[in-house]
Amino acid sequence: MQAGQIPILHVDADTIPRAYEQAIREVWEKGISVRTEYDRADDPPSKDATVVIVVQEPFAQPRFHRSFADGLGGLAEYVMEVVHGAHDYWVKPLEEILKGTESQDKRWTYTYHGRLFEYRVENSVIDQIDAMINKLAGTYYTRRAQAITWNPKLDPPTEDPPCLQRIWGRLCEDEEGGYVFNMNTHWRSRDLFKAWFENVIAITTLMRTIAEEIGKKVNSPVRVGRYADISDSLHIYGSYFREIEGDPEKGIKSFFEKLESRSFEERTWYSDFVKPYFIDDGLGKGLKPMLERETEMPADVRQAIDKELRMMEEDDYIV
Repeated sequence: MQAGQIPILHVDADTIPRAYEQAIREVWEKGISVRTEYDRADDPPSKDATVVIVVQEPFAQPRFHRSFADGLGGLAEYVMEVVHGAHDYWVKPLEEILKGTESQDKRWTYTYHGRLFEYRVENSVIDQIDAMINKLAGTYYTRRAQAITWNPKLDPPTEDPPCLQRIWGRLCEDEEGGYVFNMNTHWRSRDLFKAWFENVIAITTLMRTIAEEIGKKVNSPVRVGRYADISDSLHIYGSYFREIEGDPEKGIKSFFEKLESRSFEERTWYSDFVKPYFIDDGLGKGLKPMLERETEMPADVRQAIDKELRMMEEDDYIV
């Protein structure tokens, strides 16, 4: 690779935790050093690369890696945010968003759910996910089923524009004539060490929801296929290097030493273990505490999350 070029890396794994570990190693060892707009004065440059990650079986077990930034209850709430719009009501009014960095309103400028399910164009509101579902149900081999998040009027002036840019999906037939839903997501920028895993748990849950809705329309089961994750800038921030490198003087192992010293089973969780914590982690997070705590949540969103909670309480439901 010539100097000044961003490397393009590829990871192919059977499960999400395997993909996560492999991606961290690839970016750490092969990424270029480049500064970010979030660096503090004493932070080293980040490790950065363009990365294509393929997860062959997104719901294969174990599905959860133990090394991620939030707790399991918090992760459950994030999944509800992406899939059901739990926090769409936290987004500030359009007139405040248009002020850009001049706005004194510190609420969010977007949610992924809001952009995917309620994309606003002038006076129209477009449910892009519903359009994807209808397109694929009508012509399973279409190449036109996609949804975008970027708003060229609202996003460039903000300090925190969407990382996720686009979802694209396609149905294929398996050897028995059934349908398999394959999905790609495209990301502008991505925090690998502390955001990628949670992003993927949420987005593959949405992937399963889309597959189920297509199945209802075609009156035939649609299986979840492979998930492909493309990031223009997948990075490990310099501020995280101490966690990656460890501290030999204090006896703190590096991230990679921890991988080598523990079995894969000890580094991961199965969905059956995680599910009770998604319901209620005992620390004020999870679906039950969320519904109790967020009294201003719109009724239709509350109903959708309550339905999800009831499904989670069933033995065969996989989080």
